[in-house]
Amino acid sequence: MREVIHAISELVDRIDGYAIDRPTQDANRVSGICGFDGFIDTFIRMENPGSMAEFGPSVTRAAGISTSCTVRRQGLKFGGNGPLIAAALHDVFGGGISVSYIGALGRDEIQPIFREALGGKMEQLYSLADPATSDCLEFTDGKIMLSDLRSCAEITWERLIECLGAEKLDALLKDCRFVGAVNWGKLVNVGGIWENIAKRLGELGVPKKQVLFFMDLAEFEQRPMADRNELLQLVGRITAQCHTILSFNLKEAWQMAETLGGDFHGKKTPEDVAALAEYLRSSIDADRIVIHPNDGAACASADGCVYIPGPFCKDPLISTGAGDNFGAGCLAGALRGFDDLGILLTGACASGHFVRSGRSPSFGEMKTLLDAWVGGTLAERL
Repeated sequence: MREVIHAISELVDRIDGYAIDRPTQDANRVSGICGFDGFIDTFIRMENPGSMAEFGPSVTRAAGISTSCTVRRQGLKFGGNGPLIAAALHDVFGGGISVSYIGALGRDEIQPIFREALGGKMEQLYSLADPATSDCLEFTDGKIMLSDLRSCAEITWERLIECLGAEKLDALLKDCRFVGAVNWGKLVNVGGIWENIAKRLGELGVPKKQVLFFMDLAEFEQRPMADRNELLQLVGRITAQCHTILSFNLKEAWQMAETLGGDFHGKKTPEDVAALAEYLRSSIDADRIVIHPNDGAACASADGCVYIPGPFCKDPLISTGAGDNFGAGCLAGALRGFDDLGILLTGACASGHFVRSGRSPSFGEMKTLLDAWVGGTLAERL
C-alpha cells in the first residue's frame, strides 16, 4: 500500500501516537558503533553569486578567462558523514546512548578538532587513518564539495583489526544494538568492513535482526557500475543478519535506480519519490529503503510505502550535515521502535531543526518543532 501525504496537517490525528519527546527506560543501555570516515571541512558561504543556478552559468561565461566571487569564510569544522551522524545521534538522545566511533580521525593520533568535537560525546574513539579534507561551497540551493580523498583508501577491514584488535571489536559487537555505516561512495574499501561486521555478529551468536544496520551511501556517482552491483549483493548479505535501513538523497536514488535499469531522473513529485522508493525496494534486499529530497521523505518496507512532506526551510542557516541529521533522526526513531511514518517524522524533524539552528536537536526539541510545524508557526530560525 502506498500512502502519499502532501501536508503535515493530514497527520494531526496520528502524530500523538509518536511520543517523540518521551524518554525510554532503556535509553542508557543502547549502544552501538558508527563509522568509518572522517573529514576536516572548510565552509565557504557563497554570496555573489549566491545560488548554484547562478554560479554555473557565471563559470561557463568565464571559461578561458577568469572570474571572481564574493564569499563569507566560516572556518574549519570537523566533518565526514560518520562523525556528523554519530554526534547528532548523541544529541538526539541527550547523551543517553553509548556510541563508539571508528574512522579517519588521525593516522598517528586523533587530531584535536575531533577530540574537541567528539571526545565528550563518544564512548570511545578509534582512528584508522588521517582525515580527508573538503572545501564546501554553500549556496542557497545546494552545495559543492571539493574533496581530497586520498586517505579514504586506507579504511579497510585489515586496518580496523590492526587498530582495534579482534578481542576489542568482539566486545563492541556483543553489546551492539546499531551500526551507523555511511559514506560508501568515498570509502572504496569499506564494503569489507560492513560485511565482516555483519558476519561477525552472526558468529558471536547475536540474534538475527536484533542489530539495526543503517547505511547511507553518500555521493557515489564516481563508483563504477561493477562496484554498485557488488554493493547490492553486499546489502543482501547484511540484511540476512541485521535489520537494514538503506538511505539515499534524491540524486543518489535516481542513480541507484539507473544502476538497476530504471529511469527516474528528474522525477521529483511526492508520487514519483514514493514510486522510486518502491522500485528500489523491489530490487534491493533491504528491510527499509528511505529517500530524502530537500522537501520531503519516503520509506518503503514490507508494510508498504509512505511519503511525507518536510519542514522545508527556504534559507537554511547551514545545509552541510542536514542529511546526516536526517539519518540520525531516522536511526533514533528506529531504535525507539517507530514504524515507517514515525521514522520519517523523526528524520524530518532532526534535519529541519538543524538547518534552522545549526545544531542537532534533542528528542524534546524535535517535538517542539513538530508542534510548530503542525500548528503552522514554524519559523525559519530556531
